[in-house]
Amino acid sequence: MTASPFLILPGLLTPRDLAQVHAGLRTATGTASTVTGAGALATVSLARRSTRLIAAPDTDALLRDRLDAARPALEQHFQRPLGGLEPLQLLRYGPGDYFVAHQDGNTPLIHDDTRHRRVSVSLLLSDPADWTGAELVFHGEGPRQTAGVPAGGAIAFRSETTHEVTPLLTGERLSVAGWFRAVGT
Repeated sequence: MTASPFLILPGLLTPRDLAQVHAGLRTATGTASTVTGAGALATVSLARRSTRLIAAPDTDALLRDRLDAARPALEQHFQRPLGGLEPLQLLRYGPGDYFVAHQDGNTPLIHDDTRHRRVSVSLLLSDPADWTGAELVFHGEGPRQTAGVPAGGAIAFRSETTHEVTPLLTGERLSVAGWFRAVGT
């Protein structure tokens, strides 16, 4: 039996966790988000526009701990053992920011380090009532699907799944992108 293409993880972060993360992000600096290609990381504004925040070590450790605690549920749902968690990306989407349809990895077409990604996780840090647009949309064989979770919740999916973040219209969307790798990579 094939697993559902998504796993919703509501309440991955507690309200206290969220408060701690938000406190840590108040002073976070950021740079333009990058995309991975055939060579070095590059900023490609036609493919992606958002700000990658640099979190304090304690904020990063908290987020990694919570995501790593979800590993058994992810392994069971996606029916595969998972290796390490790549460095997290804390992302701020402002008005007009987006990420075009793409795959995070585990595809035979790209022979870079992303080919070792097995499960992608998007962890929401801000309340969806605080913005419009910026929908996480999945493309597959049927009609496109959107996925929403409350602040502190996450959605996990296979890294080869085509997905996008539509342009943010109003407000600010904060999220974390993380990737579990194949065992031994």
